Amino acid sequence: MISIRSLEKNDIDIIVSQFAQHNWPKPISIFETYLDQQQALQRIIWVGYYNDHFAGYVTLKWQSDYEPFLCQNIPEIMDLNVLPPYQKLGIGSALLKTAENAAFEKSPIVGIGVGLYAGYGSAQRIYVKNGYIPDGHGITYNYKPVAPGVNALVDDDLVLWFTKKLK
Repeated sequence: MISIRSLEKNDIDIIVSQFAQHNWPKPISIFETYLDQQQALQRIIWVGYYNDHFAGYVTLKWQSDYEPFLCQNIPEIMDLNVLPPYQKLGIGSALLKTAENAAFEKSPIVGIGVGLYAGYGSAQRIYVKNGYIPDGHGITYNYKPVAPGVNALVDDDLVLWFTKKLK
């Protein structure tokens, strides 16, 4: 029922179209950049299908933009997204596990960041359920630490970072 494979050029239009149909617009340029980065071995992108229907995707970036991960050579799982009709069917977990397995081939630790508002609630829960723990560096805004007493905009760039160690 669930199949996962690497992103191919012909997937891009399907992904953009499917997310648009669910009022979750994703610009084509994101996936074109991802594909370029995949070809340059900077990132891996997997697409998930459920009964031959596109359901979601995830990426693994070998060099994170988050400084604590970059300094420790911790690969970062990024942009795990599953379309609403396919949520709670195991696709997110399967995509996450695929990315983890690839990361653990090169590193004993993998990292992930998650937004802090309710729209990220499902992601927050899946990461904790899968053994991720906060990295202890607090929250960031646009990859920069947020100091105590500083106001920060609550949007997609306000992130708490997690790590998971290979068992």
